[in-house]
Amino acid sequence: MKKIAALALSATVVLASCTDTQFKKGKDGLEYKIISKGSGSKVNYGEFMDMAVATFYNTGKTDSVLSDTRTNGNPVIEPFDSLNIPKAYLEVLSQMKKGDSAVFRILSDSAFKKMPDQMPPFIKKGHYLITTIKLLDIYKTKEEATKAREAAMQNKQKLDSLNAIAQQAKDDKTLQDYFAKNNIKPVKAPKGTYVQVIAPGTGNKIDTSCVVKVMYTGRTLDGKVFDSNMDSSRGRTEPLTVNLTNDPSLGMTVIQGWNDGFTQLNKGAKAKLFIPSPLAYGARAAGPDIPANSILMFDVEIVDVLNKAQAKEIADAERKKMMDMQKHYMDSVSKVQKAKVDTAKKK
Repeated sequence: MKKIAALALSATVVLASCTDTQFKKGKDGLEYKIISKGSGSKVNYGEFMDMAVATFYNTGKTDSVLSDTRTNGNPVIEPFDSLNIPKAYLEVLSQMKKGDSAVFRILSDSAFKKMPDQMPPFIKKGHYLITTIKLLDIYKTKEEATKAREAAMQNKQKLDSLNAIAQQAKDDKTLQDYFAKNNIKPVKAPKGTYVQVIAPGTGNKIDTSCVVKVMYTGRTLDGKVFDSNMDSSRGRTEPLTVNLTNDPSLGMTVIQGWNDGFTQLNKGAKAKLFIPSPLAYGARAAGPDIPANSILMFDVEIVDVLNKAQAKEIADAERKKMMDMQKHYMDSVSKVQKAKVDTAKKK
């Protein structure tokens, strides 16, 4: 259970006040407590566990939630064997029945003892990492586990869709307040992106048959720049080729908000796009500058609008350039390796 190993940063909000005597000593610095409310037989080697898993970081005063499958909807259905589960956890989980819960805790010093350089900056030595597990079900065969996992993924997709609808409504209210405060009167594109045209372009509106070249600067709603090809200090000043078609051979695709907003523009247009988070990166963060559920703003200029033939020519040239660079790199590596071999032979 590699997921459990990664999540094994250990104890719970409810158990933050528990005394040390309530936890038993496990291996490798692990402490645990089983809350037995289940029934039936214990999980056996080779069977599959369906679990709800939550992880917390405990400072001694507060608990911060790091992950919780009950809210993010990600199923954890894993085989019960020594290949997937660290031995310290295997011994504890082997005592559990369907319906049982367990709380694991481990000091950060012990959790990252073998990989100290991988300890996140916000985690300090001497603090507990806590994992809670509830054993929801036990499946005897791989087929049963696969069927359950597929059903769980379908439920997650439904949950994600409902969450996205709710988040977009929330973002829309935030944007309406922002527009009112800043006296902005944008046009709303079909999927929900708002477009403020700064300078109109010429010709037909962009559609899904187009590939466009774009200059852009991206900001969060508070104005923090996170990306740009208009700023030489960021290393890129060439227009970005954006593929709005469903043909992947014509170039890169982008977030839905761009596809949606560009339908309100044409060649030469300059505009601001205001993109609700579900049309951007949604509930996942995109690097340190874009937290989860971030509304994004883009200053864009449509430098050119290409047809499919023009786009394919450019995409093929880019692919050839990348292949040539890769070949040059591999040739350089081969030369270095050959030189090392030749030097070793001379010695």
